[in-house]
Amino acid sequence: MDSDKIYSIIKNSGLDAQFNVQVESEDLSMLKITKGDLESVDTFISEVASISCIYKNRLSIINASITSYDEISKFIVDAYKLAKNGSVDCQSRVAWKKHREIKNPFSSRIKKVDVPEIETKLYSAIKKVSSLGNVYSINAWLMYSSSIIHAANSYGIRGDWKNSYSSISSHVVAKDGAEQASSSKSYDAMDPYSLDIDNAFTTAATEAKNLLYAKRAPTFKGDLLLSPEASMSIIQYLASAMSGPEVYKKLSFLSGKLGKVIASDLIDLREIINVKNSPFNISFDNELMPTSTKTLVKDGVLKTYLHNIYSAEKMSQEPTGNAFHNGIGTTNLVLKPGKNSEEELLSRIKRGVYLLDTGDSPNMSTGDLSAMVSEGYYVENGQKKYPLKETVVGINMLNMMKNVVGVGSKSVGLGGIFSPAMLVSGVQISGK
Repeated sequence: MDSDKIYSIIKNSGLDAQFNVQVESEDLSMLKITKGDLESVDTFISEVASISCIYKNRLSIINASITSYDEISKFIVDAYKLAKNGSVDCQSRVAWKKHREIKNPFSSRIKKVDVPEIETKLYSAIKKVSSLGNVYSINAWLMYSSSIIHAANSYGIRGDWKNSYSSISSHVVAKDGAEQASSSKSYDAMDPYSLDIDNAFTTAATEAKNLLYAKRAPTFKGDLLLSPEASMSIIQYLASAMSGPEVYKKLSFLSGKLGKVIASDLIDLREIINVKNSPFNISFDNELMPTSTKTLVKDGVLKTYLHNIYSAEKMSQEPTGNAFHNGIGTTNLVLKPGKNSEEELLSRIKRGVYLLDTGDSPNMSTGDLSAMVSEGYYVENGQKKYPLKETVVGINMLNMMKNVVGVGSKSVGLGGIFSPAMLVSGVQISGK
């Protein structure tokens, strides 16, 4: 299968609508470690087609597994019928340019994986942390996938590209008598040979042990130090609030904020479509529009929203190449590092919390955030005093970003987000 064949199917359908068809063939393997032992090695091979149809400003989308070209033709007809009978508002895709070939200069080189070699690396890392005191259980998931994508639309824009992705996620539980704590660590890369497997286990084990004997923090207003991983979540929420469709519908706390100060002047955030060794480099989005390196926030000022074709035309702006997975997404988000190490930022806290992780997210309409500290420490006079439990940090996202008083000098990357630590003042801490 290739994009020329897909374009031929679209052209020969004879239907008076606009189509965008993508077919992804993926080979995915998952190694699962449970309580220190290899539980399973699962392999999944799939071929999935995504067909979007626009008929007189009505949109339909079909995602389905396929096994032949004939099924693409069938789903194109089904998508056409749905669009004719549907009521989902969309735009006309006038931004598509005719006969433009799409190319991805960042297309990944797909490596053949030696499963026994990867298993050996996993067991070696597990053996190291198993010998550490208080380690109770070790679970992990290592995933690697390779995919080939073929895409074409009614205007003759078409292309083919390859991609590969790998990740390791470890979860370690520490136990001392009746006390128990856990911590997780994840890394991703283009291939499993580039994953820092040893560090994924040792970091999770060390942190789990340090989190034993957690206590509630007092209730007060103080400083919040976000680890690079916690900062990544905040950056992701900030970028999500830049979603053009959500801004247009006034469902984002950044609606009406374009060109205005939304953060401290220490915040410089960019989307960069080519970051060395990132598996998220790509030169076009799911609507076959070109992606671009762009400034999102400069000196605290919001410079752009992130658009697909629909929101761009609704708001009389240009598409930004951020249509991913039937919504808005990004390639690589990069927060510019500052001048202080994480240790220096910690030393500046008179009273506060060092947040490693939380599973909570803000209200995207208002920006209000009330987050339980799932991993973190109470801090006094620059020193971590004890690990925390049953403690909540509360602040509005806009206030949080405007109250950033320090940005770390070392970035960490995961999931296409690259961020250093951030120090925030004026945060409500609720414990005892």
